[in-house]
Amino acid sequence: MVPVPEALETVLIQTAKCLWLHQCCSEMTSTPMVGQISASDIHAPYPGYPNYNSSIMDGYTVRIRDVVEMKRLYDDMNENESFTMSFILEGKVFAGDDKMPSSSSNTSLPSAVYVTTGAIVPNGYDAVIPVEDTETYSEDGISRMRIIDGKVASVLATTKQWTWIRPVGCDIAPDTIVLGEGETIQPVHMALLAQCGVDKLPVKCLPRVGVLSTGNELSISADQCQGGKIPDANRPLLLSQLSTYGNCKPHDLGIVSDDDSIEVLSDKLKTALWSDGIDVLISTGGISMGEKDIMERVFVEGLGGKVHFGRMNMKPGKPTTFITIEKESNDGNGTMCRKLIFALPGNPVSASVCTELLVRPCLDMLYHGVDTSDLPTPASEQSFIRHCIDNAYVHDELVATLTKDVNLDKGRPEYHRVTLQRIFHSNAKHQYFYHATSTGVQRSSRVMSLRSADGLMMLPRGGPQGCGQDVAQKGQEFPVLLYRSCSLSIGSGVRFKDSMHRKSMNESSKRISLGVVFCASGKEDASGRLNEISTTLMHSLGGENHVKLVNKVVCTPGDKLMVQRLNEAVAMENVDVIFVVVVGELCQDSTLVPFQAGLNVAHTLRQIITKRADAMAMRLRRAAASHDARAALFENVVGLVRDSSVLISCTDIGLEAVTDIRGLLSHLIVTLKKD
Repeated sequence: MVPVPEALETVLIQTAKCLWLHQCCSEMTSTPMVGQISASDIHAPYPGYPNYNSSIMDGYTVRIRDVVEMKRLYDDMNENESFTMSFILEGKVFAGDDKMPSSSSNTSLPSAVYVTTGAIVPNGYDAVIPVEDTETYSEDGISRMRIIDGKVASVLATTKQWTWIRPVGCDIAPDTIVLGEGETIQPVHMALLAQCGVDKLPVKCLPRVGVLSTGNELSISADQCQGGKIPDANRPLLLSQLSTYGNCKPHDLGIVSDDDSIEVLSDKLKTALWSDGIDVLISTGGISMGEKDIMERVFVEGLGGKVHFGRMNMKPGKPTTFITIEKESNDGNGTMCRKLIFALPGNPVSASVCTELLVRPCLDMLYHGVDTSDLPTPASEQSFIRHCIDNAYVHDELVATLTKDVNLDKGRPEYHRVTLQRIFHSNAKHQYFYHATSTGVQRSSRVMSLRSADGLMMLPRGGPQGCGQDVAQKGQEFPVLLYRSCSLSIGSGVRFKDSMHRKSMNESSKRISLGVVFCASGKEDASGRLNEISTTLMHSLGGENHVKLVNKVVCTPGDKLMVQRLNEAVAMENVDVIFVVVVGELCQDSTLVPFQAGLNVAHTLRQIITKRADAMAMRLRRAAASHDARAALFENVVGLVRDSSVLISCTDIGLEAVTDIRGLLSHLIVTLKKD
């Protein structure tokens, strides 16, 4: 069983590969909507916004040169002289008017135009005097405006160019990016797009998610439930749950029967995936160990899928299986198209919880992507994927205190549904604390346990093989992953690399120390190949976050002192896992000479192994053969040496297959070291 954080990381890896393949599309929409993601930068057009000089006040717009001249005259006056600052009124412009008044002639006075807030300021005018600082009068049948006597000094002192005017482009300069590529449209963007006159823009398509129920016992409605039938609660639950995420388009694929053949089910799913364009498929039921649980065979044998994990170390949701299916696209460029498959348990609570834990972060990454602005250009696929995983946003989380005792499961960690309450403590260092109360019986068929749930409390495995206690006691604190619908959730989540989920629940959070022994014939560049093999192993085992390389040596299988040297090579201190990698490339004469070397190494290793793990050896051999059929000629050995390290022998052919046993390594180390 794979720990849940490791399963989530695997899902994120495969999702990041979709991003690497640029497996996304955009479409033009005439009605941008909040929540959509822009597929390109949207620039403000020339001349920006506003596209005319606009008055900020109700008042009179004037030319600043006239104000400057009047200020000069005012400053030259004696204190006892009176000064009148008057203007000829040329007309009025109201907000929305596009016809400007014509200029008067034969006047020695400066001119002004009455404008309302938001009105166009006529050409040539470049300041506005507020209406409350002025008064109007008529003289010789001509309408005039003058500054109120008590306001003359302040108006002359404060009125400068563009006073109470929004000049062209002052709010949004031309060519300003108002909506960036990859940015989620918010209400403020709707206003910016309107101001810039943008009514069409390219947006990312939402991933299409198909939801399929399996089982002869399922009926569409409760009134049809007779003779062992039950209503199909999974599809309405998951379709509704997915619709709240805002990161996908859910599609109902209906119910299929357990009695349908693999061929019939495969044809139905091929149509959904390749003809109807489903990007992510969620099936519920038919994935456990029963006689009619055939969905894994459908996905693998019928559709050519690859299983990345088939059991999760959690309650509820143990049988959860994650599969990818690849097919060459129809674009003629040889690019691959990937489909992500989540085969979930049939009980509705298990399906819902696993959708929350695995599917939601997958869809968030598919739709929103990951900020890669700080990645070097060009970036390698490996560095791109690692960056995406570390920076993927997952669940909001907090630490909460139990209000009542909860029995711990002695077989697996539990994701316990809880209701949360925020408590304010004015005298505490942290002002807010959180109390968690179980939603009751946690049976995976009991949908009522989801009804008031705000999140999933991560409870450890109980008993002597787990945390050492049987009960999570009242007053104990545990991490809680929040549902996005929870009022305490801010909605953006935390980065996977920083999450408590990854740090506190992953049973293999302690980095595995790794030693590498390279068995070469002497003709190869042993040093270069050793470095290459070590790098491949590190990547296949999860990278530096999971594995620490502590030693690496070269050994020659054909040497007469091979046993002694191999013993010396594996006698590494403080190493959890030692990989003995035998060179397996074909020689120039087309004879598989290293085959005999592989047998010699296997024979030698069995002499120093104290406890064998033949089932794991066979699993690794099959996995390597699925990558390269020649790997089946090599005999893998897995076992314990010196009662402290797990030793694994393999060939460098199909070495990437080590990924398939990565989730079992921590468990294997613990199991082999037990008495």
